[in-house]
This record gives sequence, structure tokens and C-alpha cells, in this order.
Amino acid sequence: MTRSCSAVGCSTRDTVLSRERGLSFHQFPTDTIQRSKWIRAVNRVDPRSKKIWIPGPGAILCSKHFQESDFESYGIRRKLKKGAVPSVSLYKLKKLEIMTFF
Repeated sequence: MTRSCSAVGCSTRDTVLSRERGLSFHQFPTDTIQRSKWIRAVNRVDPRSKKIWIPGPGAILCSKHFQESDFESYGIRRKLKKGAVPSVSLYKLKKLEIMTFF
């Protein structure tokens, strides 16, 4: 089964074509503190409970949501640096709240 990026509004899927285009995919950290930072950065709401979304074991984010400086390269491979937190093109709840009043 093809996995999709968990960022709200991102339709990037983990496919051979995506990887050929230079995208990489990253699972949510297992470290509790780092995982919490990622969850807060993604700012996603569970549609059923209306509470903050908790990623499942297969949840991923694509490289589009990280700064280039968040990566270190090892030959043709690249890896997220320790402590990297997604910060690019992420959903901002405040924007939505403002828009619903107009």
C-alpha cells in the first residue's frame, strides 16, 4: 500500500516516481520529545474527536516540509539531522479560524 504524507493539504505519496524526483519520506520520531515537536508543527486535528491528531506507526512526512538545512548528505543518500522539525508549508489553524469569520 502506498503511503501518503501526513501534512494537511499535502498530496505527496511515497512512490518510486516521487523518490526519483528527489523526495524523501520520514517517519515520526520515536523519541517522545521530538515526536511531540513534530505533532505540534503539523498542527493537525483528528476529525472525529476534534483533538490534536496523534500519528499512527506508519505516519510519514515528505521532505517538502523541511528546510534544506535540516538534511545531511551521505553520498547519494540524505538523512534528517538530529533534532530537525518540519517547518515548511504546514497548515496553520489560526489562518483557518480567521477565514471562517469572513
